[in-house]
Amino acid sequence: MKKLLIFVTALAMLLALPASALAQGGGGTLVGGFDVGPGGLSQTHPWIQTAGNTWLIKIWSPLVSYNEDISGLAPQLATEWSSNDDSTVWTFNLREGVVWHDGEPFTADDVRFTFEFVLSPGSTATAPVGMAGIKTLLGAEAFSAGEAESIEGINVIDDLTIELTLAVPDPRFPYKLVEAYILPEHAIDFPPEDIATAEWWFSTPIGTGPFMHDEFVRDQFWAVVPNPNYWNGAPKLDRLINRYFEDETAATLALEAGEIQFTYVSGDVALRLAENDNYVIYQGPSGVTNYLIFNMREERFQDVRVRQAFLYAIDREAIAEIVLGGTATVVPCLAAYPAMWPEEYNDYAYNPDLARQLLEEAGWSQDEPIEIVTYYDSQFHADAMAAMQQFLADVGIETVPRVDAEGYNSYFYTGEGWSISYRGLGHTAGSYPFQYYETGGYPDAVGDAKTLSGASYPELDELIAQARSEANPDAYMGLLQDICAFQNENAIEGSLWTAIRFAATTNDVQDFYWFPGPAGGPYEDHAELWTVAAE
Repeated sequence: MKKLLIFVTALAMLLALPASALAQGGGGTLVGGFDVGPGGLSQTHPWIQTAGNTWLIKIWSPLVSYNEDISGLAPQLATEWSSNDDSTVWTFNLREGVVWHDGEPFTADDVRFTFEFVLSPGSTATAPVGMAGIKTLLGAEAFSAGEAESIEGINVIDDLTIELTLAVPDPRFPYKLVEAYILPEHAIDFPPEDIATAEWWFSTPIGTGPFMHDEFVRDQFWAVVPNPNYWNGAPKLDRLINRYFEDETAATLALEAGEIQFTYVSGDVALRLAENDNYVIYQGPSGVTNYLIFNMREERFQDVRVRQAFLYAIDREAIAEIVLGGTATVVPCLAAYPAMWPEEYNDYAYNPDLARQLLEEAGWSQDEPIEIVTYYDSQFHADAMAAMQQFLADVGIETVPRVDAEGYNSYFYTGEGWSISYRGLGHTAGSYPFQYYETGGYPDAVGDAKTLSGASYPELDELIAQARSEANPDAYMGLLQDICAFQNENAIEGSLWTAIRFAATTNDVQDFYWFPGPAGGPYEDHAELWTVAAE
């Protein structure tokens, strides 16, 4: 109760600030839940593994983002980019006239500083998409190991031009930069060892985005005001407030109580709110595949028959249609979009008898239930987990769900403390996360470079190597289909479904654009145009 009273008081004081204290856009105040979940606001800064790209891009900016419909890239701090013939040298032309929130000019040296800062020896930066891109810079490995004073592949041509040389060809390198938020060299007052813990992110953060930091109260709210010098025009809103919510249910209740004007909602809530004229529903493909990942450091999951049995045991179509209300589509592999799927593949149609047979052939036995750990804490995913648990029990696989949204990352990426995880993977064709399942993509718990699951597949590594260096779009998509076919045949993961994502606003929010498919990175939402209609 005390915490609640503190929040109510703080929020009331925030909203009651005199107009003279606020940047004036004339568009009212929009309060929303942009980071729903236990990790939310307490961890939101741009170079730590966390959700929140829809909020991060309000304050900080990458060189590029996804465009409005996630079909390609849009300029942000970079206006143009090009490569040499083999896609090893990329030149980025930077936007002229951009200034940081404190008025200092943005230059190519800030880009150089950012990449070297987060890759420095001892750095605690963990953002997987942003890191995956810049780790391929020529000399990045030596720099991170303390064997070089700078990254060889970074060449500042002039204040508005930077040349990035890669260790390996990568025709889709710009897609790897959508989460590479640029930091101000002149304003960072802490070492790279403190990236994960520095209070700077919440006390005096400085970016180039459309909004500037105003006030942050941990686990309560983050308030920002318009950046009058934003390159695409000062936002119309007087202020934008990101309220912290422990879970989706709390955020939805706040929306219906009139406390906020925007949040994410599950499919069943979206269907209900759509019948009410007081709300506007936004929907689109999430770009996220939900799947079961098996920790193949455990011998029992190394047998392909066991992994296939899991797929045959779970009626994925029934869960998608009945449990998830038709808001999900079953997928054959980790690829979220049909264009990435081969023409023919095993759909692993529900077949509990075959599942039992495969388990018997593999000599399956278990002494205790297997935990399926997840960071998802919504009712939507809880229902899906419960259904999977029942289907698996029917073929003799005893499981128990464990929701750990706050501590999940601390052990999952080490390979220790979990057996199976129910999780999501977001991407587009251009930013396909090969590092998740190529040898060397992630170090395992004992320091061996393996895949995220702890397995290694030479044939898959070869397909990934070809895809990384393929510049022809049609040939590249063909290789993605080959990769999907390999994943499908070998049941590397238990690929389940890709979901439609929903959001809702109250009908007084104007000029709001939000494409509910971040696909692993920020996109153009044109928050500078949002307004809230006067009462």
